[in-house]
Amino acid sequence: MSFYFASILYVMMKKALLLLILLPIFTYAQDVMPPLLPWKGKSEALMVAKGHPWITPGEASDLKESPTYEETYLWIKKIADSSPYIQLKSLGKSEQGRDIWILIASKNQFFDGERLKKEEKPLIFFHGGIHAGEIDGKDAGMMLLRDIIHGEKGHLLDQANILFIPILNVDGHERRSPYGRVNQRGPVEMGWRTNAKNLNLNRDFTKIETAGVKAVIEVINEYEPDLYVDVHVTDGADYQYDITYGFVKTGGYSPAISQFLANTFQKEVDAALSSKGHIPGPLLFAANGDDFSSGNVAFSFSPRFSHTYGDARHLPSILIENHSLKPFRQRVLGTYVFMEQAILTMAKHFDAVKKAVALDQNQAKESLDVKFKFRENPADTMQFKGIASRKEKSTLTGSEYVVWEGKAITQEVPTLLMDVPVQTVPIPKAYWISSEWSEVIEKLQLHGIEMEILSEPKDIRLEYSKVMDFKMGSQPYEGLMRVQEFSSEKIYRTQTFLPGSIRVKTDQALGELAVILLEEESVDSFFQWGYFNSVFSQTEYIESYIMEPLIIQMLAKDPKLKTEFETKKSEDPDFAKNARRIYRWFYEKTPYFDQNWKVIPVGREW
Repeated sequence: MSFYFASILYVMMKKALLLLILLPIFTYAQDVMPPLLPWKGKSEALMVAKGHPWITPGEASDLKESPTYEETYLWIKKIADSSPYIQLKSLGKSEQGRDIWILIASKNQFFDGERLKKEEKPLIFFHGGIHAGEIDGKDAGMMLLRDIIHGEKGHLLDQANILFIPILNVDGHERRSPYGRVNQRGPVEMGWRTNAKNLNLNRDFTKIETAGVKAVIEVINEYEPDLYVDVHVTDGADYQYDITYGFVKTGGYSPAISQFLANTFQKEVDAALSSKGHIPGPLLFAANGDDFSSGNVAFSFSPRFSHTYGDARHLPSILIENHSLKPFRQRVLGTYVFMEQAILTMAKHFDAVKKAVALDQNQAKESLDVKFKFRENPADTMQFKGIASRKEKSTLTGSEYVVWEGKAITQEVPTLLMDVPVQTVPIPKAYWISSEWSEVIEKLQLHGIEMEILSEPKDIRLEYSKVMDFKMGSQPYEGLMRVQEFSSEKIYRTQTFLPGSIRVKTDQALGELAVILLEEESVDSFFQWGYFNSVFSQTEYIESYIMEPLIIQMLAKDPKLKTEFETKKSEDPDFAKNARRIYRWFYEKTPYFDQNWKVIPVGREW
C-alpha cells in the first residue's frame, strides 16, 4: 500500500471513530434546520465515479465530507507531482506553524510572478477557507484542477493561468468538529471561523495582522492576478438561491471594473450557473435581520474585507457567499461551475478587463470618499426568490422568532443601497511618516505601496491633524482598541525626518489605498484601527508652584491673553472655580506643553 493511501486510511479511521461517538447529537442539530427544497442539477455530472483514480477525498464521501488539512495536502501534492503544469508552493507558516499551500497551474510551466504577468492570458486567483468552516472553495477547486490536469478540461489552462489556495485559514480549518457551524448543512465536520488567535481573516485586509491575509496580499503583489475570488458560505436567512456573490457595484474606487463585472461577468456566470441547475443571486442581507419583507441591504463594505480591498487596488474581486442552508454537495458543485465560467469569461473578455483596470488605475482624483451611508429611498426592487416564513411567539422567551416553511415564493423586495458619501477627504501630493512608526511603515510596504525612504535627515513643513476630542471603543475589536469617535483640526509645523522615514506619493497605482490607510477619517485608517493610540498619552506635566508665578508673568506681558482669560471665566463659571483647569488652560499656551500630544503622526505635503 502506498504512503498516500495508507495515510488517507489512517485519517479516515480516526474520523469514523469520532463521528460514531458524536453522531447522535450531531444528527439532532441537523434535524432542527428549516425544511430543504429538493434539488437536482446537471452539475452533479461533474462528480467522478467511486473507482476513479483521481477522485477527490470529498467526492469519495459523495460530497458529504471535506478532507482534513493532511488529507488535502497529500492529494494536492500527489496531483502536483503528477503533472509538469502544476507547482505546489508554501506561502509561509500559519500562527500554529502549518504551511499555507498554493497551487500554481500554467500550461507554459511559468510559476514565477514575472513570467506569469507577461503572459497574454488572464491569471485567476481564488481561495477557500478564509473562514475555515466555509470550505466549499477547497473541494470545488480540487475537482476543477483534477478535470483540467487529468480530465477533459485541459483547454481551460490554454485560456488562463490559475492560482489556488485550497485552505487559507489552516489553523481554523483544523479546529474542526460537527459543531463548527450549527446553521450550515455540511460538511460533516467543519472548521472554525477565526484563526488560532481568534482573529477574523476577512476583517484583516487593511491591518494585516494574520499570516493568512499576509499571504494573500503577497500573492497579489507578486503575481498581479486579473481576477480575485474569495469563497465563503453565508449565515442568516432562508431563500431559494444557492450561489450568491457580489462585488463593489457603486460607492467604490474602480468604476470601470465594476461596470465590467456587472454588465459582462455577472451575466455570463449567472447563465452558466442557471444552465447547470443552480440559482444564482446577489449578496443577501435581510434589512430587518429575520426575513426580506423589509428589503435586502446592499452594504458598502470597507476595505478591511477581501473584495472591497481588491476594489481599492483596482483588482477585479468577487465575494462568493454560498447559501449555508443548502447541502454541501450542492454548494461545492455550484462553486465549481462558477470558477469554470469565471475562467472562460475572463479569457473571452481579457482585453476589456485590461482596459477597465487601466482606466481605474489612471483616474485623476482630487478627493476620495471614505465613508458612506444609505440612500434615503430604495435604489430599486428585485423579484426575490424567497422561502415562505411566519412569525411564532417563543414559549421560552415570549418574543417572536421567524420559522421557515420550506415553500418557494416570489416577493417584490426593495434594495437598500449604502453608497451615499458622508465623508470625503482631499488627496495631498504625498504623506510623510517618521521612522519611529516602523510598524505602520512595514504594513504600507506589505501592501505594496510605493515609498521613498530617506537616507539622510530632512526638514519639511507639513499639515497634520490634531485630535481635539476622542472616544475609544468599549472593548477590543479584532484584538485592537479602535478609535470610535473623534474630532480633529489641522495644524502646520516643521518637522525633522531622520533616515528611515518615508514619503508616500499619492500619484501611484495604489494611491487610493494609501489615502484609505493614512487619512484618519477613513474607517479603515491606521489611526482608527489604533496604531497611533500612544499619542493620546501625555507624559510631561508642570507643578502649581511653577505655574502660578509663570501665569502672572504671562498676563503681565500679554494684555490680549488677560482679556481672553477673563472672557473664559465669565463664559464658563465652572472653569473659573477650578484651579486645575485654570492651570491647565495656561499650561497649554506655553512652549513647555507637549507639542506632539494628540497629533496624528502623518504629515501631508500639498
